[in-house]
Amino acid sequence: MYAFEESDTIDAELDAVWQTVSDVPSWATWDPHVLECGFEGPFEPGSGGWTLSRVVSRQRGYFKVVEVEEGRSYTTESPMPGGKMLIINNYRPDESGRVAVSRRVEVYGPFTPVFRLFWAKAFQGDTRITFKALEQEARRRTAEAGSAR
Repeated sequence: MYAFEESDTIDAELDAVWQTVSDVPSWATWDPHVLECGFEGPFEPGSGGWTLSRVVSRQRGYFKVVEVEEGRSYTTESPMPGGKMLIINNYRPDESGRVAVSRRVEVYGPFTPVFRLFWAKAFQGDTRITFKALEQEARRRTAEAGSAR
């Protein structure tokens, strides 16, 4: 197994962060590493989709949601040759009113050394860019909701 984790704190409302990350069909509109995506079903375990990523070989990567703690976290599982990749995303309010975000990636199976050699560094570095984009989109959604009132 190979794993890495990134974390940060973003200036956004937790509800808006959750709305943004659980709206999978919109990922390609705000996440700079997602070129295209698709998703079927509600955002709950068993539902799945795909992304076309700028980072990992520009091929469709399929995933299924395997765990959701509403408003707080979700985990996806993607098949890899002879194994799998888990992506564990967490969102927690901190004492300053901001949101602590983290992403842990775990890669299992014989493809692990290939992933580590060719994609891990870019994937890990891209995570912080995704956090900043998430912050911007969550703030945009909050502002949009406020102006609709």
